[in-house]
Amino acid sequence: MGYVEVSWFPSRLEAEAVGHALDQYDIPFLVQSADTGMFGPGMTGWSPQGAKLLVPEERLAEVRELISCVVKPLENWAEIVSEAEVSDLDPE
Repeated sequence: MGYVEVSWFPSRLEAEAVGHALDQYDIPFLVQSADTGMFGPGMTGWSPQGAKLLVPEERLAEVRELISCVVKPLENWAEIVSEAEVSDLDPE
């Protein structure tokens, strides 16, 4: 059973929270991160590397549908980050 990335989060805490929401559907998950957040190892702050949520490849479509109400599709993250960086610089 291979695992694939379904989403990316700014912190491990956020990835774990969404992952554990899958528990009620008996969907296993893995979280991959550097584990060094803004407030130190294992803490709740964001990490420059972020955290990846991985799920079994054969359940990917199901998970995407389940988390679509709280998570943007992975392919949109580059666009979202670019917009956020631009709006942070906007003086208005």
